[in-house]
Amino acid sequence: MKKTFILAALLVGLILFAGETSHFFHHTTVGDKAPSFVLPVVDSAVSLDNNHGDYVLINFWNSTDAVSRRDANRYRAWKRRYPQTPVEIIGVNFDDSEALFHEIVRLDSLEQSKQFHASGDTARIIIDNYGLERGYGAVLIDPEGKVAAYNPSDSQLDDIFAIH
Repeated sequence: MKKTFILAALLVGLILFAGETSHFFHHTTVGDKAPSFVLPVVDSAVSLDNNHGDYVLINFWNSTDAVSRRDANRYRAWKRRYPQTPVEIIGVNFDDSEALFHEIVRLDSLEQSKQFHASGDTARIIIDNYGLERGYGAVLIDPEGKVAAYNPSDSQLDDIFAIH
């Protein structure tokens, strides 16, 4: 009986530890200026400095991280329910293979123009600035470029944008 209890306690600890890695360990706090980055794309660049007075929700994801991939779809679904909200939802992917990234975007029906692949030095800088070494997540940035929320739930987004 004692061994069963110890084994159960270890199992619970392992589950809690594994769950903790699914949320990114950010280097900033709510209210801080969000770290800026630029992602070069074919005809332009994605930059946090030109959010045009709207909120920006950045979902950092990887195809092997089930939580971040699920959240990419959850945020897309939330935006489809409330298309008039002043928030742009973008995804930043860190897959090793850009071809895999494109295939996942297609399979998950993500908006291609709002999904970006980061690799090399750009990926390392973003991962370091946002503290993504322990896992991926999302950050909501307000119109002034400050962090408004980390990993916001649908109800938190509803509250921020006064949707009831």
